[in-house]
Amino acid sequence: MIGNIHLLIPLALLNVLFLCISPALALESHVAGFGTASISCFDNDHADYVLNDQPEGPGRSRRCDAGLDSVLGVQLDLNFNQKLDFGLQLIADRNDDRTFTPDISVAQLRWHPMHSTTVRIGRMPTPAFLHSEDRQIRYAHPWVRPPLEVYGLLPLYSNDGIDILYLDSIGKWNSEWQLGATAIEFDSPKSNADYSYLVEAWQSYINLSLHHSGTLIKAGYSYGKVSIYQPDLLQLLGVLNAWPVPEVQAMAKDLAVDHSVSQLITIGIKHQKNDWLVMGEIGYRSIDGFFRDQYGAYFTIGKEIEKWFPYMTIARRFTRGHHKDQRTETLLPELAAAVESTLASTRFDSSLFSMGISREINNNIQLKLQADWIKTDNNSFGLYTNQDYDTNDEEYKHPKSNWLFSISLDFTF
Repeated sequence: MIGNIHLLIPLALLNVLFLCISPALALESHVAGFGTASISCFDNDHADYVLNDQPEGPGRSRRCDAGLDSVLGVQLDLNFNQKLDFGLQLIADRNDDRTFTPDISVAQLRWHPMHSTTVRIGRMPTPAFLHSEDRQIRYAHPWVRPPLEVYGLLPLYSNDGIDILYLDSIGKWNSEWQLGATAIEFDSPKSNADYSYLVEAWQSYINLSLHHSGTLIKAGYSYGKVSIYQPDLLQLLGVLNAWPVPEVQAMAKDLAVDHSVSQLITIGIKHQKNDWLVMGEIGYRSIDGFFRDQYGAYFTIGKEIEKWFPYMTIARRFTRGHHKDQRTETLLPELAAAVESTLASTRFDSSLFSMGISREINNNIQLKLQADWIKTDNNSFGLYTNQDYDTNDEEYKHPKSNWLFSISLDFTF
């Protein structure tokens, strides 16, 4: 869950709602809920497996953990008339401060000026992926959790802003265009530390979804700016900027993530027909600065057999970028090592093979079991956090494969 997001837009929306409500409006309300009770066990003694901005998880911190996937959410929808409605969603899962304090994940005013057009303003789900709108509603997913190799490219569930949805058709395909502009501030936990640092992000995006006869295709592009206020990074950049060598000062500018350009490209395809499910997504993310370019992809196939649904997923995350900066040769050894450690911190290259099965208990409850085989590439930190090794350790140079076992109960009410 995103921590400490500014609530200015949601609070302003509540004021708008009070102004909108009048005796002439026929107010209708609907309340629903969802959740997941889960436990996961990870056989890595040197690092934790986490989702998004979680500070800890199974692995080094504890062998088995109930906070990795467990979540509880409640949603309220208010319909004022045919053209105006409001949605509010509260979700409790593990926050960056290690608590399960509920947070506002959705708070949006929706205006429908035409049957084909919806304007949303407020807090809304990040829009990039096939399961963006229900990313935390695990009951709607075929897996225990969305593959981190792709969904981790955008480790945010929500953002604040405005978007426009437009329904149309392209040939035999039903289409939905989505255009928006959003901003967000959130706290990201520092690996191997008990504090978080501030990240600011702004983006504009366009997505196109096509649907026909059990097939869904979605493609999207976003362009934005990102700033990271990490104390260790800012201290390093300050030292480099003070170094009396122009090329070292230029290196500091190249490493900084301060209003840096960020781009995200995603493509997903899902086909569900005759009890078969085949789906996959690919993504590319770039952030100017010390970050390496990130690529992610997964492929899932499954088949429903009565109330059972066995499935299999393969996934891959890989990065591209400089392993070191030749300009560090002019620096003291300790400072050169700090620069190279910063560059190495975003080597996330990793592979996954997953097998699972889900069982429909009734119309509101699903039981899922999943086993993930994960192999981090040589000379890579993979998709882990809280590692107790560095780039000189054998565990970094030649990491072993790991197993993550999960059992979860997804439910709606």
